[in-house]
Amino acid sequence: MPSEPKKTEKEKQVVVSVRFPGQLLDRIQAIAAVESTTANAVIRAGMDAYVRERVASPEFRAASEKYVAQAQAHVAAALKDHGTDSAHPA
Repeated sequence: MPSEPKKTEKEKQVVVSVRFPGQLLDRIQAIAAVESTTANAVIRAGMDAYVRERVASPEFRAASEKYVAQAQAHVAAALKDHGTDSAHPA
């Protein structure tokens, strides 16, 4: 039996609906026209740059550490409230 072909990057993409102010969309479309590409490509490149910049920022790192600590505390509290005398084994 032949193996299935690998999915291309395009097949792995997910379609989302995003609202843009008209002026911003006009600017995105103008960039796409000048660079002979699509508005989708401009938006993807812009979001990729934004995400890389945000994740690398000290503010994001501090916020993510705080988020993880709060999540761990929440889980610990839920387990403590549940107790060890549960009918369900661990």
